[in-house]
Amino acid sequence: MSKVHVIQLEMAIRKRNPTLANCLQPGLSREQIGRMLQDAEICGSVEPILDLFSWKNGCQFDSNARLADVALFPGSVYIYADLKTMVEHFEMFQEGFIYHPNFDEADGRYFPLFWDNSTGYLALDLASSTHRVILLDPESEDLAREVYSSFDNFVKDAIRANEENDSLSFFQTE
Repeated sequence: MSKVHVIQLEMAIRKRNPTLANCLQPGLSREQIGRMLQDAEICGSVEPILDLFSWKNGCQFDSNARLADVALFPGSVYIYADLKTMVEHFEMFQEGFIYHPNFDEADGRYFPLFWDNSTGYLALDLASSTHRVILLDPESEDLAREVYSSFDNFVKDAIRANEENDSLSFFQTE
């Protein structure tokens, strides 16, 4: 995530939902993130994880808040949890937390970035050189489906969605 994108995203979120913007936690250092990933044996194309969680380390919000009010993207329920939580979810994936007939091909490959507070995730494909973003949905037939060909395209759409108070483009095609 470039510095320009970081500024644009934060400004767009702040304008659309100041309460949510105030819930964003300060980012972690790239060194802290690197140690957490190394300790959890998460490897591959991790640069977007470093970028995202060094910008902000998720949101701290009241557990009674409605998901739609604390979602980082308009019209969705995907929350931005802190890195520790997402690492724990990644580790649970490897322990069989998700059951799906195609899970073996996904095991250790997808790192969750955003969570729908149920079973769905927007995740980073750790095996992709373009850092593609996938929808990880154990309730669907496919389990994993590309929704953005690159993390950069995802961030640009997140900025647009927040600026226009509109849903992410992949939600519009479902």
